[in-house]
Amino acid sequence: MRANTQLRDHRLKTEREWQQFVRDKSMSSESSWLQQSWGTSASNITLEQTCAPMDDPESVRRQFLATELYQVAKPLLDELVYAVTDSGFAVGFSDPSATLQWTAANRVMQKRVEKAHFLPSAHWDEASMGTNAVGLAARMVKPFAIFSAQHYVPSLHEWVCYAAPIVHGPSGHVAGVLDISAPWQNSTPMALATVSHYAQQISQLWSTIQLKPSFYLNLCGCSHGQWLGRTGLPRRLQEIFLTLALHPEGLSLEALHAHVYGDEPVSVSTLKSEISHLRQHLGDILQARPYRLALALQVLPTDAHLVEQYVLAGQFSDALNLYQRPVLPNSQAPAVVEYRNYLHQLVIRSLVASNNIDALWQFTVMHEAEYDVLLRLEQLLPDSDGRRSAVEAKLAQLE
Repeated sequence: MRANTQLRDHRLKTEREWQQFVRDKSMSSESSWLQQSWGTSASNITLEQTCAPMDDPESVRRQFLATELYQVAKPLLDELVYAVTDSGFAVGFSDPSATLQWTAANRVMQKRVEKAHFLPSAHWDEASMGTNAVGLAARMVKPFAIFSAQHYVPSLHEWVCYAAPIVHGPSGHVAGVLDISAPWQNSTPMALATVSHYAQQISQLWSTIQLKPSFYLNLCGCSHGQWLGRTGLPRRLQEIFLTLALHPEGLSLEALHAHVYGDEPVSVSTLKSEISHLRQHLGDILQARPYRLALALQVLPTDAHLVEQYVLAGQFSDALNLYQRPVLPNSQAPAVVEYRNYLHQLVIRSLVASNNIDALWQFTVMHEAEYDVLLRLEQLLPDSDGRRSAVEAKLAQLE
């Protein structure tokens, strides 16, 4: 009885906080992650929204069932479904951009999930459906619990949702998000631990799979800086590695210094010291006179190089699954700045020319708003598509 009273009190508290936000629409510079998510939601959707935008559930489900990721995850998904559905939970699995690929629920919950479009092909990113656990876990790459009125849209205030990301360890890239959701009365501290446990187990199994083609250094994923999925390289060493990767013919010490430091007052001896540190990670891969990388031909230097290959080949889904952030966004190294700008503009130009609605949308979910991408989406999306209002709202903010 005490637990029920505590849950009701917690629900009333979240409801009051939500009502205050909706009334005042104001956030301080130190707003909580929840208020920031509500702010994102408010600028993209209305409070009247009752369900997630959805495409073709059966087609998306069939495609997901044919993937290697599903085959790896299936035993654990079956186990999770058996463990939680009789307790009133629905189970969902999304892609990295929070689009559901697979769901499961008992008969009692089925009507609820259908009403909310908690179904394959439904878009559960924050711009499409407001604050929710799937969207937050996909964007922040960590587990989230969203209870009752912590959801932005009132239609979800009857829900409690728990979600955790699936991450491929060697590459650092997010494979998807695992979620369990139920009526708010079913809230329990064990639920977040449960979904996190199963997400970790699936991540560990998925991490044993060698994703090909492979690369040495992760620059665009959530585990940026990982060398062969094991060791995190400091940013300066990442800059040196990328600079050498962009110059396979090799560079003299002076040229490497110019590409990495530009006009910064950094001595050549400092660069030599950094090279020495990098060699501790790379071993014989890093060679001198000139400085160059002796990489295996079948392995690309970085995930950014693979993104470039995918984009040029028109494989936009593969490219965007890797391209989760610009290359070393805080770096001011001349070589890095030039390549970062080149790759980002290549992705944008190619997407705009592709007329690929899903790829354009995936880019808007994962990256800062780009006018050309949003404008093309506005031109392509039919009036009946629920994503159109979010695109129009973002465009209005940029104009």
